[in-house]
Amino acid sequence: MIRGKQPEANLRLTYSRTLLASFAVSVLLHGLLFAAFPEFRTKVSQKAEEPLIIQLEEIPETRQERRPPAPTRPVVPIATESREVADDVTIDNTDVDLSLLDELPPPPPLVEEAAAPKTIELEEEEEEIVELWKVEKQPEVTKRVVPEYPELALKANITGKVFVTVLVNKEGKVEKVGKVTGPEVFHEAAIKAALQWEFTPAIQNDRPVKVWVSLPFTFTLE
Repeated sequence: MIRGKQPEANLRLTYSRTLLASFAVSVLLHGLLFAAFPEFRTKVSQKAEEPLIIQLEEIPETRQERRPPAPTRPVVPIATESREVADDVTIDNTDVDLSLLDELPPPPPLVEEAAAPKTIELEEEEEEIVELWKVEKQPEVTKRVVPEYPELALKANITGKVFVTVLVNKEGKVEKVGKVTGPEVFHEAAIKAALQWEFTPAIQNDRPVKVWVSLPFTFTLE
């Protein structure tokens, strides 16, 4: 006896109808998506750069004290027992004829020596370096330079943070570099960048002054 499938369980009979229905639903859904979103735009997000924080260190002011010169010591005669003149040597008597003094010409008149002009040596006033916390207006960065990553540290995958203390002059330029702390492999790059920084001058008593400023540099690998 040959047994066949029931029409409800035979999928071949409903295959074409199911395929067409699925295709129609898919086309309808795509049409609705295109109608709802006619344009597709993407937004490019940029990674915000980390802010550069300037840490200011308090450096004590150095002053040079000038002491007055020591007074000259008086010459005190010291007695000695040595005798340069022998006992048997005598000094002959000398006769002075005072009558010859009248025949001598009178001495020339005294000429007053012209007073030599007094020279006043003015010591150059040393420019005072004011402590940063004392100034009325602290310097602000107008130009900053990011140091180049040293090739040696890049190959060795070394990271770190360096602090460079610089002297900012009255024009806001970096005059010289002081103390440098941090990994030594980054010192040269940090100093080279710090010398190119520029600031607004520090103000004390309504005039620009010199101050020491500490600049931090962070070296990280992205």
